[in-house]
Amino acid sequence: MENIKSSYSISSIDFGQIIQLITWITKPELIVEFGILEGYSLMNFIKKYNNCIIHAYDIFENFNGNSAKRDIINKFTEYKNVKIEEGDFFKKILEYSDESIDILHIDIANDGNIYEYAILNCMRKLRKNGILIMEGGSKDRDKISWMLKYSKAPIIDILDKFRDKYDIITIDNFPSMTIIRHKIL
Repeated sequence: MENIKSSYSISSIDFGQIIQLITWITKPELIVEFGILEGYSLMNFIKKYNNCIIHAYDIFENFNGNSAKRDIINKFTEYKNVKIEEGDFFKKILEYSDESIDILHIDIANDGNIYEYAILNCMRKLRKNGILIMEGGSKDRDKISWMLKYSKAPIIDILDKFRDKYDIITIDNFPSMTIIRHKIL
């Protein structure tokens, strides 16, 4: 379980189909993704709806862990709507205007601190019906070896902090996926 390439691909739930379904239902104009690795989620964003612009960012070899290789860019050159660049999540997300993103996907070795930063800084970047998708969020995911080894803040505690303000659902099957949106009245 610890030598995972694409964490979503090892679950009994097909997270790729969930990504495709969300994309198909929302018919986004702009998808922004942080953390590419082997392009699993990026490819699934494209599969059911490729009539949108997709910006994907990674820090590549600057990540101290299981990182994307720069040749992943070549895998997506045929998709003219996809732009892959090097970019740090904490800086790059601030360049987007408020209410400009339809789907924001963050999969960058998420922990509680990343979740909190994302909720505090990214929810305003989403359009009215926008969706924030984040890898992780389950109790099991909070207990993986690197989270414990480096004393990373649990994600579940951060989610509990924001449940009154946002609609939050977590698909608990490991590695888990959390979907956050503005409350719909």
